[in-house]
Amino acid sequence: MAVPGRSSLAGTTAAVATGITANLIWGLAFLVPVLLSAFDPVVITLGRYVSYGILSLLILAVTRTRLRGLGRDVWLMAVLFAFTGNVGYYFFVVQGVALVGAPVVTVIIGTLPVTVALYGNWRHKEFPFGRLALPIALIAAGLVLVNLTEAGWSGTGDRPLAAQLAGAGCALLALLMWTWYGVANAAFLKTHPEMSSGRWSTLIGVVTLVMALLASPLLLLGASASPAPGTGGARDSVAWLIAGSLILGVMVSWVGTLLWNRASHQLPVSVSGQLIVFETISGLAYVFLAERRLPPPVEIVGIAVVIIGVLIGIRRSMRQAVREPVGHLNDGKDR
Repeated sequence: MAVPGRSSLAGTTAAVATGITANLIWGLAFLVPVLLSAFDPVVITLGRYVSYGILSLLILAVTRTRLRGLGRDVWLMAVLFAFTGNVGYYFFVVQGVALVGAPVVTVIIGTLPVTVALYGNWRHKEFPFGRLALPIALIAAGLVLVNLTEAGWSGTGDRPLAAQLAGAGCALLALLMWTWYGVANAAFLKTHPEMSSGRWSTLIGVVTLVMALLASPLLLLGASASPAPGTGGARDSVAWLIAGSLILGVMVSWVGTLLWNRASHQLPVSVSGQLIVFETISGLAYVFLAERRLPPPVEIVGIAVVIIGVLIGIRRSMRQAVREPVGHLNDGKDR
């Protein structure tokens, strides 16, 4: 005889593990640009999205998946998600870095796990906000320690105030875009059970490819397609750029998105949003390993506080999973 709630608890545990794995893969997006520092970040990103799109086209051809018959709303959401979660999001991040510097943009974007969790819970009323208060507060405090230490608040220099404000605005817009994307994508998958995670990831890849090719002249404006001489050593060759683009396109974009879609289909958005912190943590860990250095003590404390906050949030969601089957935590206003 099955124990009540055990199957739902196991399903929630598996979904949490899938979401964490997706973010561990997404963390490679921090490492690859460091290894390919000789190349312009815009060139690396276009390589990523083109690889993602070509892989998606190959998957469609091999599996003979038909795109005909999809409703207008499906195509519209695919276009919106490709823009807010990929091409448009990165465009505003790049503009923010150019206008105000990477440190400020890093701090703003670093609040993403908190904004997704809070907006998702406000949108779908999954948990009482009091239940999220402690984990969200711990995650926010830990992110402040991690971001301020890693960014160092340097880099604004003598930039005009107008440029700094515009740069901060671009970063905020990017933050809002991905926050909306994270919540809307999860809601879409829950209300379209006929759309498998793999098919949706592939469809988004095809739309992203078209969008990246159309936007490439704008994105490449002012960017250099050639490596900076003497900056990358053996990693300034085209072969390294292709390898990095394939890792980003195949693993980070397609596989990572596939796993994230599966987790989003099972978990409350307020819980999956908290898991995004593992992207930042894993990305920093990969960079530390590649550079053979240890993080400063304050950053270690910040990472520990973040993990504690996430564990508390997951534990509280587990208690809810025992009472309600997985997949029904979001029943209500998102249907």
